[in-house]
Amino acid sequence: MKIIASVVLYKHNYNDIKSTLDSLIADESIDKIVLVDNGSHCLWLSELTNAKIEIINTRHNRGFGAGHNTVLSKYTDSADYFLICNPDISFPKGEMSKLYDYCLANNVDFSIPKIVYPDGTLQYACKLLPNPVQLFARRFFKNSGGELNQQYELHQADYGKPFFAPSFSGCCMILSNAAVKYSGGFDERFFLYFEDVDLSRRLCDSDLKVVYCPVSVVYHEAQRRSYIKYKFLFYHIVSACKYFNKWGWWRDIIRAKLNKKCLSQFY
Repeated sequence: MKIIASVVLYKHNYNDIKSTLDSLIADESIDKIVLVDNGSHCLWLSELTNAKIEIINTRHNRGFGAGHNTVLSKYTDSADYFLICNPDISFPKGEMSKLYDYCLANNVDFSIPKIVYPDGTLQYACKLLPNPVQLFARRFFKNSGGELNQQYELHQADYGKPFFAPSFSGCCMILSNAAVKYSGGFDERFFLYFEDVDLSRRLCDSDLKVVYCPVSVVYHEAQRRSYIKYKFLFYHIVSACKYFNKWGWWRDIIRAKLNKKCLSQFY
């Protein structure tokens, strides 16, 4: 198979993911779509009859990364690439084929497409690896931390060209089979948030090829729930603490190395 797409659901309605499903089904490079129903709440899934779709029901909601890992572990060696896709992503027919063809032609192991909001505005989905000051300023002092945030989000990069970045958004990312084997998938200690940052840095600190791909474009209805609901802000803070406990709060040699490698492309 060319691409196996993985989508994790939790109490979603069909209308919540219709655009995502339609996009995935229509793309010829996507051979299988695995919907992971975390907690088995989406009873309507039994009514889906498309031959591309497979359903995996889990007894408990163990989080974003654990949900996707059920697919990555089950289908290792079954496809050239795995697509990690949020249920709020949509794209015109052929966009994933463009991403697949680009990665295959350039031996890319880990990439994301150009991600935009529904109105076409760019989402800065390529970032530096964060330090605690950047995250705190970004979340609570966005106006005063503007310059710091712009560097963190790589506003200086040309998003019309390929480039290396040490952190990719997990809303729509593609991994080669080699990248899945090397990484072992997501670190399941992260229930929600930072699992994509953790995975990105592990793949970037390897011999695998990591490149942002601008030839493919997808639409993302970013919900930014941690800015709206305290429960998700709590998840965000807990995951941030787990991340810095794992990799270092102030002294992080790998962060410094990978961020320097990224910034050297623009200065």
